[in-house]
Amino acid sequence: MTPARAGFVVAAALAWSALALCPPSSAGGPWDNSDPTPPSRPADTAPDSLTSHVSFAYSYHGSGSRMTSSNTSWSPPACWYEPEYSADGMEKYLHDNYVAEHIAKEVIGQDQDPGGINYHTGEKGAWWQLKTPDLDTAQNCNAQHSWLWVKPGTPATPEVPVIDPATLAQDAYNHTVLPAPPITLRPAPENQLVNVDTQVTFDQPLTRVWVTARIDNALADVHIAATTVAVPTQLRIDAGTDYADPRTCTYDLTPKGASYSVDTRNDACNVTYRKASPAGGSYPLTASIVWKVTWTPSANPDGPPAAAPKLPDGQSVMTSQVTVQENQAVNR
Repeated sequence: MTPARAGFVVAAALAWSALALCPPSSAGGPWDNSDPTPPSRPADTAPDSLTSHVSFAYSYHGSGSRMTSSNTSWSPPACWYEPEYSADGMEKYLHDNYVAEHIAKEVIGQDQDPGGINYHTGEKGAWWQLKTPDLDTAQNCNAQHSWLWVKPGTPATPEVPVIDPATLAQDAYNHTVLPAPPITLRPAPENQLVNVDTQVTFDQPLTRVWVTARIDNALADVHIAATTVAVPTQLRIDAGTDYADPRTCTYDLTPKGASYSVDTRNDACNVTYRKASPAGGSYPLTASIVWKVTWTPSANPDGPPAAAPKLPDGQSVMTSQVTVQENQAVNR
C-alpha cells in the first residue's frame, strides 16, 4: 500500500469513526454492586446508521483518572473493523454518497477489479468499516481499506483487524478509570516531622474495577464481549526527595473479602524525612497503586481469565505536598 493510499484509508476511517471515549457516569455511588452482566443492546436494524456498535459497562463510577500501563511499550489497538452493512445496505450507502462508481470502488477497495461493484449480494457475511479511535496512534494502523466484506469466522490479522474479544479487552483496558489512591498520612501532610516515620492507611478500602466492552450486530450475527478486571495489589510510597531514609516503601495490600486495604503502623518500612522542607516549600510525596489486570472473553467479570494476550499491570497515582518541620516531638 502506497503512503498516499494509507493516508486515504486512515483519514477516511477517522472521518467516519464514531467511537467516543465516553467517561463513566458519575451518577449514583462510586461502586456498582448490581448484576455484573450489562444489559443487552437492541438489535441494530438501521442499515444507514454509521454509529459505532461498541458499548461499555463500568463497575466504578466515581472520580479518578484513566488507568496507565506499567509497560510503557504497550498501547491499545490502533484500529479495527466493525460490522456495519449488509450487501443491500452497502449498495444503498454507496449510491447515496458517491456519484462516480470508480470513486465508490476505491472506497471499498475494488478499484483494481474489472467490472462493476461487487456488493456480495446473497453471500454470507457483512460489510465491516474501519474504526480508528485515537488520532495519536492512527499511524500504527496496518489496515489497507476503509471497508471490507467479511465472511463469518474471519480471523483477525494486523492487516485485517476484525474486532474480536482480544480487541475488545484491550479497548476496555484503555477505557478503565481508577480511583486515586485513598491514602491517609500520619502525621498529616502539613505536619510532617524530621526523623518521624510517615505511616500510611487507606481512608476507605479499594475494590476491583472492571469494564465490559461489547458489540452486538444482528445484521452480521456478531455478538462479542470482553471484560477487563483490575485488582489492586500493591502500594508504593515515594518521599519525593533524597532527604528521606528510606525514600521509597512498597506494601502488599491486604484483602478482606472483596476489598483491599493497607496500614503501615507496624510495618518495617516507613518513609522517614531526615531534613525539613525548604521554607515556604514542601516535598511531593507520591502514592502509586499497582493493579493486576486480567480479562475474560465474556460480559462476566467472574468468568475464566483468558491466557492471551496478557495485559500489563495498571497503575493509579496521587501526589501530596508534605511540609516537614525540624521539631522532632510529636504526640500521636
